[in-house]
Amino acid sequence: MRIFWGLLVLTLAAACGAIGDLAGSVGSPAAGYRYLELLLDDSFDSSGDWRSYADGQDLFLGVKDGKYLIDFAGRKYVWTQSDDQYADSVVEAEATHLADFDHNAFGLACRLDGGNRGRGYYFLISGDGYASIRWSDGRSLRPIVAASPAAAVKTGMSRNLLRIVCIEDYLALWVNGELVAEARDQRADEGAAGMVAVMNYEGKRLTAAFDNLQLWRAALDERRQP
Repeated sequence: MRIFWGLLVLTLAAACGAIGDLAGSVGSPAAGYRYLELLLDDSFDSSGDWRSYADGQDLFLGVKDGKYLIDFAGRKYVWTQSDDQYADSVVEAEATHLADFDHNAFGLACRLDGGNRGRGYYFLISGDGYASIRWSDGRSLRPIVAASPAAAVKTGMSRNLLRIVCIEDYLALWVNGELVAEARDQRADEGAAGMVAVMNYEGKRLTAAFDNLQLWRAALDERRQP
């Protein structure tokens, strides 16, 4: 599996995009699901298929010390994505925030376009304890579930276990075993998985490390709760 990386000058749109009928809800999940097949399992013990990239002191993406590291300075969002395309999936990974500046965002992505243009769904937490689900059309990140405080998110230089659900039109973000956001959206039904980091301030640096990434093919199951 080849892995691409990309970056875009960031526009974090304040206006909402298409809001799903579950946007902003937390607590008991609106949909259950079941795991069907483990398709990807990477502990980043070696570079393997994940691409590395370095641009001086301003940008680094790659495997370092047994983790996949995204490290950059400036106002942009940066991602790496799989070459393989997935339709209905659940993705889990450990994400560790390593920056002094907490007002940022990082997390996982699904259904990214195969052309590496950034179009797809982004599931984000921040160093200061917020969570959101966003859509990118390749030019800006627009909220499906707007950023709001989430008690499940460990703040500061902490490690969080992220789980994202992308099955049919159902999207959900779980952090450390707790549901923090869910929505319905139909703008993409398949695409690549990814890891992402977002900074909306010039002169600030964001470093996020990802580990133990797993991706399953999955299906909705209204009889079950995760």
